[in-house]
Amino acid sequence: MPIEVRVTVPDLRNGAVETITQAAPRASIASAFKWAGIGHLPHDQYVPWVEDVIRATYARILSGSGENPSEADKTQARNQAIVIGSVRAGAAGAYRLTANDFNIAETADAGSDYTPAKPAVEATATEAAKPAAPAKIDAGTGTAVPKHAIALSMTAITAVEANVVNTLIYLGMAVPAMQGVSLTVTGHHFLPTTKNVFLGMKRQAIQAGGADVTNWVESKADDFDDWAFHKACHPILPALKRTWAKSADMGARLVASGHGAAAIRIPALPSDAQAGKAGIAVLIKASPVIRGMGHRITWADGETRVKAAEAAEEGRAEREAVDSIRAWFVAHLDEIAFCAGIVRHLSEALGTSRESTLNAFSIKKAISDGTASVNRGVVYCRAYLGKMRDQADNGEFADPSISA
Repeated sequence: MPIEVRVTVPDLRNGAVETITQAAPRASIASAFKWAGIGHLPHDQYVPWVEDVIRATYARILSGSGENPSEADKTQARNQAIVIGSVRAGAAGAYRLTANDFNIAETADAGSDYTPAKPAVEATATEAAKPAAPAKIDAGTGTAVPKHAIALSMTAITAVEANVVNTLIYLGMAVPAMQGVSLTVTGHHFLPTTKNVFLGMKRQAIQAGGADVTNWVESKADDFDDWAFHKACHPILPALKRTWAKSADMGARLVASGHGAAAIRIPALPSDAQAGKAGIAVLIKASPVIRGMGHRITWADGETRVKAAEAAEEGRAEREAVDSIRAWFVAHLDEIAFCAGIVRHLSEALGTSRESTLNAFSIKKAISDGTASVNRGVVYCRAYLGKMRDQADNGEFADPSISA
């Protein structure tokens, strides 16, 4: 069979650095999961017409199962369509998606494969007339009549599924930005290593949906994550999603919309810059001990560099900002290792079972390379705790200078 080439080869001999992008091969989603275009349906009508979005998605998926799909095929296609269609409806509405926002290779061919059965959305007396229903919904390639029949053959949405749909519309509002986080960090939409990026907002959404929604989602196990977090919004242009993920304004908008669990992931940083944030986290955790010993600690310079990387546009500006963070981390490697020793001993002394600030790869590397500094930090922390015990025994306490 012909080879589908999915690698963009940059000019490494003479190309300008800012024009070179990651060249790892990227698999497109399968044809069955391309975004099923719904005529000229505007973004603000995706949610009112979500059942038709689901039916168009169902027809496209099931049409790839052969001429005589089994009942298992139909059930699987139904579940996939409910998840993918609902998430896409939420994303289309929240991000005001237009045709220019998609990778054209991951959208269905224009056509007239499915006529929606519901009536046109009526305008109220207090609002402008809404667009009429699209004449046809494109459920994929092929003649209109077979695809239309497939779409209509899907039985009505149940009450439990209706709750699932509403929950997933809400979830879809955050999925594109979280894919942007994954793309920024790894260059991929969804990987086992970036699964945690999505889990917080998933828990928040399904808990809000209630027990029926939780049970429905959990019954799909890992398939749900693949459908909702990989396939559903994959067709949206990666550059757009990375831009949203790097925007502090987007984080604020997600908070305002009730997606606090997603907002904490924004602004996103390239993986090479994560060392800066990890190093700062260790310094912050060690700071009470250092200040308790009467000494000074600051991380203002590192914080400034991290903020610069978060605000930098893609290309040369972002690369220079990331290089600046790496330089800061290397220059302060001994201090970070010293503080890691403080944090480690403090955690052991207090019986903390899991000290997450020491789990980052960059911090583990700093600990491995800076054993002497780590040991000094342990001794320093031990001295601090001894000082605190002596003061407590003598009834002496430093002024905490609390201001609220």
